Amino acid sequence: MNIYVHPILNDAEKDYFLTQLSSDITITFNDGRNELTAGREAEVAIGNFDTAWIEQMPNLKVILLDSVGIDNFNGYVWKQDTPVSVHNLNDFFSVAVAEEVLASLLSVYRQLPALKQAQQQSIWVKDELRPTKRLLADAKVLLVGYGNIGKRIEQLLLPFGCEISSFDQQEMAAGGKPLLAEKVALNDVIISTIPANTETFAIFDSVLFSAMKPSATFINVGRGQVVDEAALSEQANQDKCFNACLDVTIQEPLNSDSTLWQLHNVHLTQHTGGGSSDENYKKIDIYISQINRLLSEQPLINKIQF
Repeated sequence: MNIYVHPILNDAEKDYFLTQLSSDITITFNDGRNELTAGREAEVAIGNFDTAWIEQMPNLKVILLDSVGIDNFNGYVWKQDTPVSVHNLNDFFSVAVAEEVLASLLSVYRQLPALKQAQQQSIWVKDELRPTKRLLADAKVLLVGYGNIGKRIEQLLLPFGCEISSFDQQEMAAGGKPLLAEKVALNDVIISTIPANTETFAIFDSVLFSAMKPSATFINVGRGQVVDEAALSEQANQDKCFNACLDVTIQEPLNSDSTLWQLHNVHLTQHTGGGSSDENYKKIDIYISQINRLLSEQPLINKIQF
């Protein structure tokens, strides 16, 4: 079996991968040049490579994505009789992303960014900041998207005493954006985990931001494309008590001239929310499990239906 690994791995991660495979398997790692020649003969391709390669990979049978999202495959037109199946990392990032949400929310509610700034400036701000701290126990939280990540976030927030509601695909189909605006207006914290598609593109716009409570907190750990960043910037400028915690943005890396960098109440975590020190090793374990399933003619898990 010939395997191509598109994500860039360090030497230790490559060695770990190789030790899990039988000697009759050939594995080719991307050397950083992202060239089709490295993966052209692969039967199994790992990673989110350029979909234009697919038609030039005659032996390809399986694609194992290194993500939950399938953004780069959206719009790709598959041949009707294609033998290629695509499998994602379903639920892989739920724990890390949910903890990122909790960390961001606690940071904002307990005024950690302002306290850190005061520390850097050697300014004592106890009397000013102490009355502005908030409790999650008093917060009403709306989960926009109620998949694996949304449910994990709920599990972490419930012990704090938050009042939690959700807005999922069924509610979107039933009431659309007007219903979402009604729900947004009732909550202190709005957390988006929704994917980017034609229905959700820039759904968080001036209409939804203006519907939010004064001093609301908006958190996006789904896709940057669901947010109108100009509208968010305007909201952040107008309501100095508003906070936005963005793990994802439309352009990544974020352009250096983006106003998002400069807004004190916009907190950027630079798409690190799903990260952990052993992230790649855990991914490799899943790839190995999938490859072993393939070798033993068992069905692979997490298949994507396009």
